Amino acid sequence: MHIILGGTGNVGSAAARALLKRREPVLVVTRDPSKAEGLRRDGADVAVADVHDVETLRSIFRQGRRLFLLNPPAAPCSDTATEERRSLAAILSAISGTGLEKIVAESTYGAKPGERIGDLDVLYEMEQALTAQPVPTTIIRAAYYMSNWRASL
Repeated sequence: MHIILGGTGNVGSAAARALLKRREPVLVVTRDPSKAEGLRRDGADVAVADVHDVETLRSIFRQGRRLFLLNPPAAPCSDTATEERRSLAAILSAISGTGLEKIVAESTYGAKPGERIGDLDVLYEMEQALTAQPVPTTIIRAAYYMSNWRASL
């Protein structure tokens, strides 16, 4: 089974729908089950979890073999780097001991180490941590956040 963390967002829902179209089993993880109703109707299983709940995430991750993950963006009114590091730490902890065979993670082209550069540093840290752990991982470094287009359109 494919597990999509952030499966009701722009990128995660597109990944889920592409897999469902191929008749692949999909488990969408969301914090808001109402956002997953369309995916459920299309054949996805849905799990509700807070990204900071390590044990719940781990039990969800154990249900599948492949994980697509996005570190959820923090609210702009918060200390985004601190909040996104907190989410990342929970996700990384939850991966341990799950039996996952493959991880695909969404990052960004501009991910790099640095200070006061928003989530670019956090995403770089995610990339480094994922490639250092034992589950084979592919990092997607998209050139632009598709969610940024929504405001422009």
